[in-house]
Amino acid sequence: MHNGSRSIVRAAAPTVVLILAIGTLAGCAPSGAPPGATTAPPTATATPMPTATVTSSPAQTPTMTPSPAPSTAPPGTPASSEPSGNVFQTQNGTMRLPVPAGWIVDDQSRLSADHSGQPWWENAIDFTSPDGTLLTYYDGFGSNVGLTRTDFGVVEERPMDVADGVAARSWWAHDSGRYFVHAAVATAASAGTEPVPEFVLPGVERNHTFTMLLLGDDQPFVGSQAEAEQLLGSAAVVAALDVMAELELTAVDPTTMPPGVEP
Repeated sequence: MHNGSRSIVRAAAPTVVLILAIGTLAGCAPSGAPPGATTAPPTATATPMPTATVTSSPAQTPTMTPSPAPSTAPPGTPASSEPSGNVFQTQNGTMRLPVPAGWIVDDQSRLSADHSGQPWWENAIDFTSPDGTLLTYYDGFGSNVGLTRTDFGVVEERPMDVADGVAARSWWAHDSGRYFVHAAVATAASAGTEPVPEFVLPGVERNHTFTMLLLGDDQPFVGSQAEAEQLLGSAAVVAALDVMAELELTAVDPTTMPPGVEP
């Protein structure tokens, strides 16, 4: 795991800046989905086990190493749950992540299409710890326009080897009397604005997000900077950042499909 370092909190006038999210991508996430994500099929229920457990959506059983080779069942195969090894890999090989023992992996990845109708494989995976911490990962064609703020402070940070400026971070951003809190793999933005919770692998036309659900809300906020820093420096957030910081991306062609999937 990477050693964390607490960054100095920066503060400035509460200005809101409209930016275009990173990545030169083919389309936008479907309507109603959170930024950088797609709507996934209903979540299957799984029970924590001594080793990481995988719940799989159609196409194939996700790869967990060391594990037997994944099946190549065609789309429409019922979801399955089984004990696994400790390294998860997306079905089309875009990402690898060491998964701590006892965590549940819920893979809701699916065949989709961009705005021009070209087929894309979108990876959408939930990682849930035994104590209920939820990390959500997405990669695909989705992009978004978002707001970044200039009154913010980074609380925890874990360096990563994905690309320049990409790290697992927790930070707050102040706007209209509220302190929005974030814990995610994020890209450093232009000087004076908060990090952007999206990232890309240089040279690969595929957008990625990896975030921790805080306070049971996709737009969580608290009432003060002190509350924000206490939450973002908590043991649960620190542990989540340690897991997220181990993520690895591979230079897979954006249109790559899992074995057995014909677009």
